[in-house]
Amino acid sequence: MRRVLHVNDYPADDLGGTEVLMARTLGLLRAARWDARPFTRSDLPDPKLTALRYINNRVARLTLRRTLDEFRPDVVHLHNYYHHLSPGVLAELARYKRRAGLRVVMTAHDYHLVCPNSGATSYRGTEPVPADLDRVRSWAYLLGHRWDRRGRAYSALKVAQRVWHYRRTDLRTAIDLVLCPSRFMQAAVARAGRPAVWLPNPNPPRLPGRVKRPDELTFVFAGRVEPEKGLVRFLEMLPADFSGKLLVLGEGVDRPAAEGVTARRGLGSRVSFLGRCPHSESLAVIAAAHVLVLPSRWDENYPLSLIEALATETSLLVADRGGMREIVQDAGVGYRFRPDDPASLADQLRAIRDAHTAGTLNAFNATAFLAGRDEASYLAGVLRAYAGESG
Repeated sequence: MRRVLHVNDYPADDLGGTEVLMARTLGLLRAARWDARPFTRSDLPDPKLTALRYINNRVARLTLRRTLDEFRPDVVHLHNYYHHLSPGVLAELARYKRRAGLRVVMTAHDYHLVCPNSGATSYRGTEPVPADLDRVRSWAYLLGHRWDRRGRAYSALKVAQRVWHYRRTDLRTAIDLVLCPSRFMQAAVARAGRPAVWLPNPNPPRLPGRVKRPDELTFVFAGRVEPEKGLVRFLEMLPADFSGKLLVLGEGVDRPAAEGVTARRGLGSRVSFLGRCPHSESLAVIAAAHVLVLPSRWDENYPLSLIEALATETSLLVADRGGMREIVQDAGVGYRFRPDDPASLADQLRAIRDAHTAGTLNAFNATAFLAGRDEASYLAGVLRAYAGESG
């Protein structure tokens, strides 16, 4: 039986998007008769995080070294490792490869390999600004920007981690192949000099069946209410004659600001804040809406919520950037508006209203798009990567 070790900061029961994908991948591999195990912060004898451990976690390195020697995996599959485990774990993988042979594959859930901020943004105050990934390699650009909205101290830690592991000695060379859920991410990872292939994440399981939608045109935002998700700016740009209903699912630091804009603009009768809901309830709300809204101010990689919406015949309204643009283009479904352009948003909202009036808004078929993203296709791509047949 072949062995694979999945390395991630958080255990699968943390239930973030990365952890959900890791858990599904482990399950698929076990069904395919692999001995597939996770390695996360929960395996550390002392999981506390300090500034020094953020830069180079020697506890994580020693624990991983012992795990590699005991488990003797054929493949290590990396996810996110830079919060708690630290990029220092790459040095342990390189060491083990030299001694015993190993293939290292990584899923790029975000932009960590190419930017100090995993969302590929810097900050002007608390306002996220898209990073220029071609200039991040410049010392002046790297040191002249703030990479964390919490302040310059946190930004300095991100820079220090990057310089220590990717500038002083580039430990990214320990990674043999990077799996990229979007072609946009694949192009970004190419800047890190690592081989990369496009492999979309598998469709979410257990989607609700078709749900009767209300007569009133209904939009839903589902996700973290954080600055980079763009909800506040979206509410500021909504045209005064917006006649639909917007449901907001989620919590975050920007919720008070979003509620403030709603009150100031007199949108209280049209915008409802539902807070954070269990995933199954969120899926039901998405399925009952006409349009899912994702106005992110960063280049989303492969937003799972968009796939969930398409699978329930809910249309999309997204910022015209990154993986959001790619999904709308590939599926041939949805509407895109230019960020920070109220006229562009108003145009798309009028087109949505007209399609709703005509009864065509949700009359689309995304079966072909979704079929190429099923579990069997995903597992086949993972196994090709493990076998060295890609890249």
